[in-house]
Amino acid sequence: MRRLLAGRLRPFLPLLAALALLGAANAALLRGAGVTTDMTDFLPPPRSAASALLLRELRAGAATTLLLAGIEGAPAPELARLSRALGEALRASGRFAFVGNGSEALSEAEQEFLFRHRYLLSPAVTPALFETPGLRARLAALLAELHGAASPLLARLGFADPVGAFLDLLRAWTAGSAVALREGVWFAEPPPATGERALLIARTAAPGLDTAAQREAVALLRAAFAAARPPPGARLLVSGPGAFAAEAAAAIRADLDRIATLSSALLAAFLLWRFRSLLMLLVVAVPLSAGVLAGAAAVAATFGTIHGAALGFGMTMLGVTDDYPILLVTQRRPGEALAATARRIWPTLRLAALAAAAGLTAMILSDVRGLAQLGLFAAVGLPASALVTRFALPRLLPPGTAIAVRPLPAPLARALLALPRRRGAAWALLAAAALYLLAIGGPLRERDLAALSPVPEAQRALDAELRRQLGAPEVGVLIAVTAPSAEAALQGAERVGAALAPLVARGALGGLDFAGRYLPSARTQRERQAALPDAATLRARLAEAAAGLPFRPAAFDRFLADVAASRTLAPVTPADFAGAGPLLAARLGALLAPLPEGGWRALVVPSDLRDAEALRAALASLYEPGLLVVEVRPETQALVEAATARALLGCGVGTALVLGLLAFGLRGLGRALLTAAPLAGGVLLALAALALLGERFSLFHLVSLLLLAGVGMDYPLFLARSAGEPVEERLRALGSVVHCTLTTLLTFGLLAFCATPVLRAIGLTVAIGIAGAAALAAALVPPPSRAPA
Repeated sequence: MRRLLAGRLRPFLPLLAALALLGAANAALLRGAGVTTDMTDFLPPPRSAASALLLRELRAGAATTLLLAGIEGAPAPELARLSRALGEALRASGRFAFVGNGSEALSEAEQEFLFRHRYLLSPAVTPALFETPGLRARLAALLAELHGAASPLLARLGFADPVGAFLDLLRAWTAGSAVALREGVWFAEPPPATGERALLIARTAAPGLDTAAQREAVALLRAAFAAARPPPGARLLVSGPGAFAAEAAAAIRADLDRIATLSSALLAAFLLWRFRSLLMLLVVAVPLSAGVLAGAAAVAATFGTIHGAALGFGMTMLGVTDDYPILLVTQRRPGEALAATARRIWPTLRLAALAAAAGLTAMILSDVRGLAQLGLFAAVGLPASALVTRFALPRLLPPGTAIAVRPLPAPLARALLALPRRRGAAWALLAAAALYLLAIGGPLRERDLAALSPVPEAQRALDAELRRQLGAPEVGVLIAVTAPSAEAALQGAERVGAALAPLVARGALGGLDFAGRYLPSARTQRERQAALPDAATLRARLAEAAAGLPFRPAAFDRFLADVAASRTLAPVTPADFAGAGPLLAARLGALLAPLPEGGWRALVVPSDLRDAEALRAALASLYEPGLLVVEVRPETQALVEAATARALLGCGVGTALVLGLLAFGLRGLGRALLTAAPLAGGVLLALAALALLGERFSLFHLVSLLLLAGVGMDYPLFLARSAGEPVEERLRALGSVVHCTLTTLLTFGLLAFCATPVLRAIGLTVAIGIAGAAALAAALVPPPSRAPA
């Protein structure tokens, strides 16, 4: 039995060996070149200083690294325990720059540093605070709180800081948030409708666009919650850009895995049904593997690495290479050697592959690195697959190998042969589609990138709620001050804050976050030092303020000593502040940082903007050198518009190249236009159908149209070859087109059922367009002129 099996396999050893070698070469190449997942490769380049700042924040900004968490579904003491356990586990992991869930977020060293410098850093420090009436009011409040349910922090520090500068400093840090400190952790205040909710905020050490690291951080967060042994009913809510990135990557991966499995099974079943041979699966795999190898090698040589998305998407694009071996097998005439078939169809196959590659010019010329990789991958892989189909496959298969294909069902064959008599209806359909698009002003355009997010609306609503409770609102406007030094940048940010403070007071603006909330400029610190009275004056005022109150005479000796010491402290610098601990470094680093090209940049982040015109007017009246205002939504829309415009220009160049190749190959521009008409019609029908379905046209739909043009190039070319030939030849060509169309729909069409908007857009566009292009090719390409033999 073994000898019999070996004897049957021996003729196919060259084919099996070629597949093994291609598989090993692909594995070695991908292992050597490396596959990246950095999503910044798919961000467009900056067009202005504002877009450069925005892209920098998207790539490495602190906002992209935030994880917001809520714990609910249990009594408050249990929620507090879970929050403390969660915070301890995250801090111990080393994966987070900081974790905040209450006063315990500050280490002892950080608390000691802030307490020592409280009179330089606290916004509560004014001359009035140390006048007798101000001291009297503070002492009375301290006495009332000590007699009541004072916090442990107040009980410990109240006599050393009776004016409350340290507590005011900590309160300023949580200004704008809706949190209450209970049992040592943050709680939402007021509690949401679901009951008490403990809150936690964390910033990952990894960049926000490192989806693998963000996925691991979210997994660590969930694992820490499970390890804390939550009671039944307790649940963890997680949100933030990092969680969104992880969820989006998981959703896309799940969609691709599901579609790849289903598509592969359906494609294999279809090929086995139509060709009744396992050999056909191996024949199809050879050009595909060769195309992947050539495309990956070209990308690795040009860019140094291969992006995972470009690799996966490029391999999907190379699904069109299934058409090449199918065309080779289905175009074979009775009794004709496979090598002879390859020679006969090669001029048309070559032209189809080159025209499809030329249609990807827009991607190759794109200044978006990821799209350029995708275009180069497919543009090199398609001709390589065609070359392997022409020169390698006939030699790898044993002489005389025949792979039979089922004939088209008679009703389908008759319907396809009758389509040329319906040319008028085809042109009328295209005219109706064009008139419809003109009537509605063209396809509806999608400018909001959030609409392409695979994150459900409920999750986005939760994110907004947690942001409001934690005081980390969505950024709509970003204000940057660039200066030669950190001190100048801090002073500039303070001037911006002062100019916008009236807007906060009258409710036009919800709040402001800037470095001065945490580290005032040295000038401001010196002004606060000047507000501190000398030792004798303060002692006299304190004695007068404490008269009649039950405080011992020596109760505030440390307070007097600390104020005297603060009068001679050197101003706190950014290096001092950041070096005091990880939480302080994380807070300041998000808003004040040195620039690679020199100088410093301080950010001012308004929140809950209700009057944009008032904000613009306030900033316009402020003369601040180095001030840059970025309105995030208009700026992202401008970036998308610029990338789309460049892609459209590339489409024009690609179309011209394709028409030039067709005119050269078909020996005439008229023939080229007639051959390209079904593809243009497929694009037109896809645009009209998308508009009817309410789909908004985005850059991803444009990329899909390029894929459609490349995938459908074979159809009119091979049908045009049958013009003037007997009906048998026409039926053979129509059978090839039907097989190629169905395999393409099984590859791309299933993407239309994905939950991920981007994948759904690609699948829907290609599926509609390819079906239309195939039908139009059968209707518009001239029929045979001779009767059956």
